[in-house]
Amino acid sequence: MSAYMLAYEWEANVARTTILLDDDLMLEVKQLARADATTVTEVIREALKAYLARRQRARTPSFTGMGRSGRRSISKRAETILRRKVKGREGW
Repeated sequence: MSAYMLAYEWEANVARTTILLDDDLMLEVKQLARADATTVTEVIREALKAYLARRQRARTPSFTGMGRSGRRSISKRAETILRRKVKGREGW
């Protein structure tokens, strides 16, 4: 296993980090970056964003669907309503 440091500093709100990747995984990432004419950093950033988005969609609060409002549209649109209300809040 090798350690690869990924640094990106074009924005003030970007953090530098170190990740550990198996050599085979790093090779795949490099090949994908080269094929897409982008950087290794961008490939990993996009993969992490996609992973977090999938995880976020899978998280439904346990209280969803409890109670009765008398409006059927709320139960059908619960995910959309909740996502809009918590958008940008830490941990969601």
